[in-house]
Amino acid sequence: MMLHFRPQGRWIGDLIPFFWRGEYHLFYLPRAPEGRHCWGHIVSLNLLDWEELPDAIEPSNDPNAPDAVGCWTGSVIEHEGTFHCFYTGFNPRNPYPQTICHATSDDLIHWRKDPANPVVVPDERWYEPQDWRDPFVFFNSEAGEFWMLICARDKGVAFERRGCVALATSRDLQIWQVQEPLWSGSICWAAECPDMFRLKNRWFLVYSHGITRYRWSEKLDGIWFASFPDTFDTEFVAAAKTLFDGKRQILFGWIGTLEGESDFGHRQWGGNMALPRELVPQPDGRLFVKLPEEFVKWHLENSSPLQLKDCEPLCGTWTVEGTTAVADSFSGVSVLRCGVPDDFFLSATVEPQGEAVEFGFLLRMQDGKGHKLIVDKSKIALMRWASWGDVEPKVSRPISWSGNERLKVHLIVHGSIVEIFVGDTVSLACRIYDPPAGWFGLYAVNGKVRFHDVTVAPLQPLS
Repeated sequence: MMLHFRPQGRWIGDLIPFFWRGEYHLFYLPRAPEGRHCWGHIVSLNLLDWEELPDAIEPSNDPNAPDAVGCWTGSVIEHEGTFHCFYTGFNPRNPYPQTICHATSDDLIHWRKDPANPVVVPDERWYEPQDWRDPFVFFNSEAGEFWMLICARDKGVAFERRGCVALATSRDLQIWQVQEPLWSGSICWAAECPDMFRLKNRWFLVYSHGITRYRWSEKLDGIWFASFPDTFDTEFVAAAKTLFDGKRQILFGWIGTLEGESDFGHRQWGGNMALPRELVPQPDGRLFVKLPEEFVKWHLENSSPLQLKDCEPLCGTWTVEGTTAVADSFSGVSVLRCGVPDDFFLSATVEPQGEAVEFGFLLRMQDGKGHKLIVDKSKIALMRWASWGDVEPKVSRPISWSGNERLKVHLIVHGSIVEIFVGDTVSLACRIYDPPAGWFGLYAVNGKVRFHDVTVAPLQPLS
């Protein structure tokens, strides 16, 4: 299994997912100097094991071509036996530095660029000329035509935050008509990597600006509503886009590295592939996230029970009952130090009871350093451990639980990457660097918490 995959010698950036006849294709932008991106390509039959394929789209050798300096994010669609790739061509020498280009293929491997490139440029009646990228194409069966969503900037907005989702339409994927913005929220500089899908009779519009967000509507020409939260994860699951595999809408993003491999470094563009997230629609328009079944099954087949009887209570009251550890401290903290591999995939069912206000995990604790992953009644959060008391979280996600309920938890600690999935509802991803190793612990605050069926599978080191 290849968790947090990255190709040999490359860092993964924007992912462009496409499902075809049982295969999950992920095109991606590798980290590249001066934006000179190509389209890399990997494929999987099971979301677990990935095969590298030849690069799909590369910048043109003609210095005047619209894609001479880079082939940026886009999308893939099949129509009448031909695969169509629409991508962003980048050439700062041209009047429109970012334009929409087109290529076709018979096998998803070998691609022919359209001699008519660029096929869509900004219409300056509505859009600024500089930001025009990340085309997402799908067939709108309601309108009987193809729609292209484009990251753009709305000239009609006086506010600096003019980011919008532009719309272009076509009957044949060849001739495109630029339309007025589909959505213009005045909340970001540019609504990057737009994506759209339909689930449970609702339309969902996805876009990114530092963090991936979504809106939903009952109809395409209706009001676009924001849920709370309107995000899928933290900013570490970057530029996320989706595919439908006939059963599920699955979200793919990437987890960027931090500069200098430091907890205090700036987030960099490019990193490792995040674990996929299955999106689960709710009656009120929210989208819950859960770990796909393929990963849960792998864990069941490769894990063993955590030897709770060998764990060391450091404070509070702990009782071990077979495969269950019970923390029972009504006025303070209970900590249980346990032995796990440096890289691991842990699953447990956690049952906070009564007045318990918080539980979680201590990660890589060493010489007064480490990280604390908390789950309380309003959030999950990851923070650096401080001996003198809690500090502000590095990242957090809202959650709601009332106590006296069982929460299924999947925790993955893999090199510098931490991902946690709680209650088939919410997930959180982050990077941690310092310290690189240390002990692992369970903890609970002010009440009784049962950790049931704690199982651990070792992972291969992160590449």
